[in-house]
Amino acid sequence: MQDAIDAFLRRGQVQGWSPATVRSYGAILADLAGFLRRRGCRGLPEVMPADLDAFMEYLRDDGRAKTSRVQAAAVSRRFFRWLHEDGRIATNPARAIPVPDDGEDDLLAPAMTQDEVRAFIDGLPRSTPIDLRGVAMVELLYGCGLRVSELVALDDGDVDLRARTVHVRDGKGHQQHLLPLMPPALAAVKDYRVVRRMLLRGPDRGALLLSQYGDRLTAGSVRDWFHDLNEARGPEARRLHPHAFRHAFATHLLQGGADIRVVQAALNHARIDTTMRYLRLVPGRLKEEYDKAMPEIAVGL
Repeated sequence: MQDAIDAFLRRGQVQGWSPATVRSYGAILADLAGFLRRRGCRGLPEVMPADLDAFMEYLRDDGRAKTSRVQAAAVSRRFFRWLHEDGRIATNPARAIPVPDDGEDDLLAPAMTQDEVRAFIDGLPRSTPIDLRGVAMVELLYGCGLRVSELVALDDGDVDLRARTVHVRDGKGHQQHLLPLMPPALAAVKDYRVVRRMLLRGPDRGALLLSQYGDRLTAGSVRDWFHDLNEARGPEARRLHPHAFRHAFATHLLQGGADIRVVQAALNHARIDTTMRYLRLVPGRLKEEYDKAMPEIAVGL
């Protein structure tokens, strides 16, 4: 992977990129390569669109500014286009890499209140299988704090209604952790499962969330669903996106007094400092956690 990155950067130097551009591109691609290795990708030909979706979600979770995430998306797209044109990969997985839009909140933007979340979900239509899929989708995003890549990676068997648990997987299908299924999400998934078979167009390959064509729903399709919903709600309504519900999930857990380590585990954050960012949204909790972790330092806060 590093050899390909080095070759890409050398090509840029030949084309006249400034030293600052080369350094910037190199840092972004090093970040991407490290993420892909941790995700289990052994080489660039193995990289799938879901991996790049997950990379963008990782950058958001890590608190990167929107401008940084937009640049990372652009550099990744340019890198994989070059790999494809140079014959190093058979297909380009970055064609539809998600780019943050103006409707997406930054990590420290105010989260929706619990009443706002419930009002939004209660207002969703429930007339068709696609409608019921949408309700289940939002309930899982909020009730389990899922990333969109984790949401679409769910298999039908990952949701155990009897045990009230969800096995969360990464985009490669590997199980990562187990989460409790809250009653509203439990009811929504149960309702959706009744009509799920109506979306099948061939063999049941096991995906929980199916598209109108019967295959596994993609992260891009989830974002398109939110885009269409935002358009229907009008310009005055708050623009919502999948991560807004993960954002609300974390904030509401902390507001309810959940331990920061519990929230870290629920969000599947690799580093505690990523989770600590949410404490700034909950008055009093930041000092409280510092008091517990570093009492001799927190006295003066």
